[in-house]
Formats: sequence, structure tokens, C-alpha cells
Amino acid sequence: MAVKVEMAFTLIVALAALPHIVSTAAAASAENARDARIFELLDDDQDGSVSMTEFKNNQMLVFYILDHNKDLSLTADETFLQPDAFKSISGTDGKIDTLEFLDIVDSAFKQADTNHDGLLDRQEFVALLNRVRNR
Repeated sequence: MAVKVEMAFTLIVALAALPHIVSTAAAASAENARDARIFELLDDDQDGSVSMTEFKNNQMLVFYILDHNKDLSLTADETFLQPDAFKSISGTDGKIDTLEFLDIVDSAFKQADTNHDGLLDRQEFVALLNRVRNR
């Protein structure tokens, strides 16, 4: 389940990643700016928190961006996951379909919502991104 939780955030982080980072200070600054921008994109109503609906709506955008051949499933070459992580999520058919992806999103949101208020604030969101990056 932990691998599934990481997938949704790994995909977001990978899509937003900068190709070259010059120094540690620059990296931290760029990472903070990138995290803030991702949070702003997810926070559709700009109320300072991300609801499950906002989270799911935007996660599907990530899914469709990744789904290069538009067959409504993700293959290993369409994701940024390590082969073993992809295999554990995709199951026997070797693909991640939209329902499997939504299950991942549900799990990721629930784990990130540490105060259980049904919303992700910026701190909860950044904490989850940091956990994903450090794995």
C-alpha cells in the first residue's frame, strides 16, 4: 500500500522536476518554489487547502498527461516508477488503469491528511512530497 501511496505524488513531482539543479541552496529554493506551484495548481478554489475532490480532479489530469497513447491505462514506460514499484501496483495485466490510479489517489490523500479534517493544507502536502522524495 505504501508504494501505491507514493505513486501519485511521485508522478506529480516527476512532472514538475527541473532538469538541472546547480547547487544545494538553489535546489532547495527551486524545490520549495515547485512545491508551492504544485499546491497552487491542485487548490482549484485557492482557499489554501486541497479537498479530496480537487485532489482527484487534478490527479486525473496527471493520469491523462502520462497516458501517451490514450488507451486509459499506464504502462511502465509511461510512468516514472521503478520497475518493482510499477509491478506491485499494476498487477497481472502489467498496466495501471484509471480505477487502480484512483485507488492510489484515495490512499495518498488519506495518508497525507494527518489531522483528518478532509483537507490537505500546504504543510501536509509538502510533508508527503518530502516523504516520497526521501524513499
